[in-house]
Amino acid sequence: MSEQIPLFTSFSATPVAEEIPSVMPSPFANTPHALAKQAALMLQQRLNSEAFKSQGYLSAHVGKMFGVLVVQGNAGRIGFLSAFSGMMNGAWKIEGFVPPIFNQAEHDSFLPAGKREVIVLAEQLQMMEESSQRSRLAQQLSDLIEQRDHSLAELKQRHKADKAERKQQRLALQALSDSERQAAMQRLALASQHQKREASNATMHWKERVDLVQQQLDSAEKQIQQLKEKRTEKSRQLHQKVFASYMLYNCLHEQQPITDFFRDAFPPAGAGDCAGPKLIHHAHQHGLQPLALAEFWWGPSPAAGIRHHGQFYPACRGKCRPILPFMLRGLDVEAEPDYGRGIDASEPPVIYEDDVLLVINKPAGLMSSPGKHVKDSIFNRLLQRYPDCPELKLVHRLDMGTSGLLLVAKTLHANKILQKQFIQRSVEKRYEAILSKRLSPQLQEGDIDLPLRVDFDDRPRQLVCYDYGKAAKTHWQLIGHEDDTSRVYFYPLTGRTHQLRLHASHRDGLNAAIVGDGLYGQTGKRLMLHAQRLCFNHPITRERMAFEVAAPF
Repeated sequence: MSEQIPLFTSFSATPVAEEIPSVMPSPFANTPHALAKQAALMLQQRLNSEAFKSQGYLSAHVGKMFGVLVVQGNAGRIGFLSAFSGMMNGAWKIEGFVPPIFNQAEHDSFLPAGKREVIVLAEQLQMMEESSQRSRLAQQLSDLIEQRDHSLAELKQRHKADKAERKQQRLALQALSDSERQAAMQRLALASQHQKREASNATMHWKERVDLVQQQLDSAEKQIQQLKEKRTEKSRQLHQKVFASYMLYNCLHEQQPITDFFRDAFPPAGAGDCAGPKLIHHAHQHGLQPLALAEFWWGPSPAAGIRHHGQFYPACRGKCRPILPFMLRGLDVEAEPDYGRGIDASEPPVIYEDDVLLVINKPAGLMSSPGKHVKDSIFNRLLQRYPDCPELKLVHRLDMGTSGLLLVAKTLHANKILQKQFIQRSVEKRYEAILSKRLSPQLQEGDIDLPLRVDFDDRPRQLVCYDYGKAAKTHWQLIGHEDDTSRVYFYPLTGRTHQLRLHASHRDGLNAAIVGDGLYGQTGKRLMLHAQRLCFNHPITRERMAFEVAAPF
């Protein structure tokens, strides 16, 4: 009797030994294994079928991340499992896809009631914030403060005029006899004391009136704050209870709750719900050996991040990186690429050098500065090359995959002056790039204005965010077309992380990723982006300096 494997899909043709990976590729690699691609293609055919479309699971407005995991059963059968990230059309379970990691019955026992409690608190909070009494008190306080300021200002102006008048009267007293002058001075002193008391009494009067309303308003605000804190605590408790039900396993029969992997804070929303963890969890639960994973986006691109229909993406950093190493423990898994390896030690070449600065030609594939896990970098190489320049600083940076001109200061003084030029945007930069599509002949140049911020769930990715993003502006010019690609110049008017790459690939930008961009497009031999021209004022002589290095592609 053949082995019965839940939700197992067989390949149309049984893979031969040479097609089966001997070591599982890293889930964080940009390019999935060929067999995982084949499984993804079979799932995509299902998603594209009229039978599946007719069920209404897929949104017409925004796509979803799907995943496949090539697995081997105990009897040696090779096939794959399918999953989607999060929910699909409001459902956690859909026929043919692996279920979520958590136990649905356990969630149903507390989650609906917990959500209702939070909703009730939110409704109460909204009622209190929008109450007519709170609005009336706020307006009354505002009116009182305005009246107080106006009344006290008029009183102060009148007292000022009276004081000036008394000063003139004192000068005129010189012609009087001593007794008359003394009596007059006493009257003026009494008038001055009276006005001081009047000012003090008026201030106290307005303070009492304002404080009375302020206390009533503070009481209402305190109730609102207490309700906010209660709602936050209820949400936190519910959040904690939800994630306590996410128990992770590996092939060594070890198990840990997902909360153990996010010690500094609660897991981010959606942790454990991505396709990758769901697939690996299901494989372990049913004694299947994971062989290769692939995740792809299916449907319209999102408004914020960069996801293109049918393209493959690595597992996310924010939600999956903390948990997948544990879930894959006990398996032979390829390490992530060792960035910088294979780049000649003589790199980078120096284009210009004097006593205070360097201009170098950075190679693609080498980081500008050392990272958390990668030490080989332009900065470290230059420190070794220039041991007599302890103040050496990179004035700006280029992405690891970007080549081209990079400005380096040898002294802190030079760095400060050059940094100021970047801040004031007096530095001219021009990049050359090859885009993955032919731009319309009508598009010769233009401007892109899309604010950016980091994708907290998938660093170092950036995404478009009009609410919290920083301004990011780029001017571009078309150089020409080459087969199915376009060669362009980019002129960044701001210097945000991944600005050119995201402005090129985003649907509201050029909607054409830079060739070789594994983050926002498709992986290639290299990222076809080159810092081709750099102009700035010399920090000592103030002479305008211009450098150009032709693109190596």
